[in-house]
Amino acid sequence: MISAGCRFRRRRRQVSSAAVETSEKQIPCDWARSLAKHVQTHVHTIVNTVEKCTETFLKSTNGLSNCSGLLLASVSSSTEDQKAVLPSKDRSLDGRLLMDSIMQNASETKENSTDDERIVISEVDIAGVDGELKQAAVEALKTKPNFAYTIDEVRDDVRRVFETGYFSSCRPKAEDTRDGVKLTIEVTPNPELRGTVVTGATRLPQKVIQDGFDGMRGKVLNLNSLRNAVSSLNAWYEKNGVLGQVVDVQMGSDDIARIKVGEATVNRVSLRYIDPETGESREEGKTKPDIILRQLSTRPGQVHSLKQSKTDVEAVYSMGLFEDVSIRPQPAEGSTVENPLVDLTLEVKERKKTGGLAAGGGISAAGAAEGSLPGFVGTVSYSQRNLFGLGQSLSAAAEVGQADSTFRISHTDPWVRGDAFRTSRTILAQSTKVGVAPIHARAADDTVDSSSPGVERDGVFVSRMLGSIEYGRPLGVGWQGSLGLNWQRAKCLNDHNDPILHDVYGGPVIINRGGHGRDTMALTSIRIAYTAPKGDTELLASMEQALPLHRDWLNFNRFSMRADKGIGLGPLKFWASAKGGAIVGDLPPYESFPLGGTNSIRGYGEGSVGSARNYVAGTAEIRFPIVAPLGGTVFADYGTDLGSGATIPGDPAGCRQKPGKGGGIGAGVRVDTPIGPLRFEYAMNDMKHRRFHLGIGNHG
Repeated sequence: MISAGCRFRRRRRQVSSAAVETSEKQIPCDWARSLAKHVQTHVHTIVNTVEKCTETFLKSTNGLSNCSGLLLASVSSSTEDQKAVLPSKDRSLDGRLLMDSIMQNASETKENSTDDERIVISEVDIAGVDGELKQAAVEALKTKPNFAYTIDEVRDDVRRVFETGYFSSCRPKAEDTRDGVKLTIEVTPNPELRGTVVTGATRLPQKVIQDGFDGMRGKVLNLNSLRNAVSSLNAWYEKNGVLGQVVDVQMGSDDIARIKVGEATVNRVSLRYIDPETGESREEGKTKPDIILRQLSTRPGQVHSLKQSKTDVEAVYSMGLFEDVSIRPQPAEGSTVENPLVDLTLEVKERKKTGGLAAGGGISAAGAAEGSLPGFVGTVSYSQRNLFGLGQSLSAAAEVGQADSTFRISHTDPWVRGDAFRTSRTILAQSTKVGVAPIHARAADDTVDSSSPGVERDGVFVSRMLGSIEYGRPLGVGWQGSLGLNWQRAKCLNDHNDPILHDVYGGPVIINRGGHGRDTMALTSIRIAYTAPKGDTELLASMEQALPLHRDWLNFNRFSMRADKGIGLGPLKFWASAKGGAIVGDLPPYESFPLGGTNSIRGYGEGSVGSARNYVAGTAEIRFPIVAPLGGTVFADYGTDLGSGATIPGDPAGCRQKPGKGGGIGAGVRVDTPIGPLRFEYAMNDMKHRRFHLGIGNHG
């Protein structure tokens, strides 16, 4: 169960065994009547049949430790004295007195008990069984012929025979002989187990039951084996976090063991808001109850699972609206041992603020990728993560840098109308201006004067207006899929925000179908992503298809894929990454894949390896800790455009004499920060050129 003061602290299971009344001299022959007659009404009660039988046996032999002082002689601790024959005047009383001492009630013999007195056992025998059962009983004995033993030692031997688990009764019988006392232990074997029937187990796998009772059918019932089998069933419930256990074990007249399992069923699920200031419960919160409760996978009528409750708490907490989330279970009205019921209360403590206005500045990741110094940007934004108490988010942001700019407004519904597949929807409107220097910048050794007549300015920027809608849903454990539709219009600008059609080398910068100085496209997209539960494997695949709904609109298909894998090597971690892409159809140069740079092939500048229609690239890294949060890395990168650079309009890579393929090796340090790792790296490419790289986030 989940403790009232902690989210997932389990309460220790309470085990209760009721004593079974029986004769002082005889263990009951029908052992089944001693099983499971009294159990507590708590959900966690376990009926342990073996403990009950053992307790019954101990009650019946309780007088063994209180024998009267009727033994005839004491012997020394030496082996020779233990074998000595007692005086003849007392020998005839030995057997009767031994039995009296064993079988008399403790209250009647307590005053005369003498633990140190011994009696010689001349012979030991097991009666009532033969074969393997007799051998098992004999092996349990420690009493040997012609040695002297105390009553406690004889009692312990009788108990050891019973504790083999094969017998429903064990009765000692003593007989006087010329050499001492003959001890005979009369036993009654348990019945042969003809089968096992388990009821009430809706979550318990059949294989667990079969494995637990494997090898017991058709043999004399062993109580120890039965106990172990019952324990294996309870162990499965505990291991898998399912609130259930064995509550009753009975042996019918047909010699079939009937085992009843009680599994706690969820009776009701309710919600309670906790005031973040007082800690007291309150009736209403900012978030609507159905928006919160729909996150739970636990439903009334299901068997309560601690693992499932933990997953539910994490799902509610991941909404980002709460400071604390917990589930408190309690026994429901009408709950019984055979049919336990539990009420669950989800307690949430809401955050005081779920949005607001913010402003600040930072480093542009794109600017940082250009090489030496990163670009700085200023931002202003407004966000609300719990719009109208529906758990929906609305955000608007403006980001302006030294050359680039972004204006964005978006609305996200994480769960559209309680859809059974947990479908989300994001609507986005965006306007951006982004430099495409990796594709259209001058070559490194270019000496052309950009101020010369007829030569375009150096800078090339792509200005886009975009609107999109995207639906996503989980596809399985670790898998996520999305389907989207977007429309965009793009044009290229120079440093003065004037529209341009060509770069500094006269190559086209847009397709310009229709002669309007812009490219228009409508795209459908599909994405599939996988992240392993442990986070050491990632996979992302996407495909975009342009829809030529108008003769001037672009028509192309773009596919890309990326796979990452991490392998632990003691304190080290090996990380491998591979990615690739292909474009078929119309291809504006700004939509091509640039190769080279901080997040591509290190040792090269941004886009210095080439511009590709098709490409593959790979990275191998070994990461190692230094001093938290600082770590180190050594790496090797390689990529190629697969000879596709010349197929891009204007061949921007070819006219800048880019190699089209290349590799680099290097080393660096990583600092873990709230926004991701900050990387400072030094690399050398395959042309022996060296450079520093400053990056934010993981490589790639």
